[in-house]
Amino acid sequence: MAVRNPRSIRISGIGGQGNVIMGIILADALVSLGHWVVQTQSYGAQVRGGLSFCDVLYSSEPIDYPMANQFGVIYAMHQTGIRAHMPLLKMNGVLIIDTSFVTSIPKEAFRVTKKIITKPVTTLAEQKFGTPLPANLMGLGIIAKATGYVTKEALKEAMKKHIREKYHKMNEEAIDYGHSLIEREYKIREERREFAGQGFE
Repeated sequence: MAVRNPRSIRISGIGGQGNVIMGIILADALVSLGHWVVQTQSYGAQVRGGLSFCDVLYSSEPIDYPMANQFGVIYAMHQTGIRAHMPLLKMNGVLIIDTSFVTSIPKEAFRVTKKIITKPVTTLAEQKFGTPLPANLMGLGIIAKATGYVTKEALKEAMKKHIREKYHKMNEEAIDYGHSLIEREYKIREERREFAGQGFE
């Protein structure tokens, strides 16, 4: 019997930030762990610089509908993305924000969840690796630690299928670095949105 509510992650940003490859690698890693997975992506009119996002749904059972209207996890890489997609966060979900490009968090976010993680991911990538390129793999390490959905090892193996070999070492280190930035795993429960403001965790 198909599961109607798979776990759902939206990786949101603008074209050129690498959010689609993030979703592809995450989906591949989840498949390797034995899950049923659906991965989709969308680009704005401008591929580079326009709104872009990638969704990953996964479950231990077949998924009967390949889209989600709300997300248990949203990873916001840009101000454009958080404005467009934060309203889709499930009650008590996890909102992860790259503050290198997000300068203002919508007030509604604080009514929907207390699980808001803010890190200047791209800035930290530039400082550690001398380039912003591995920021997206750092983001996957952050997602892995914050949610417990996937392991670092599965992400590293999946990454090797989609990224050229000369970048493997840097991206493995980026996954580890992102993972190390998060101190704890957050429980993600299914909450009804009308119970906002009750105080949760």
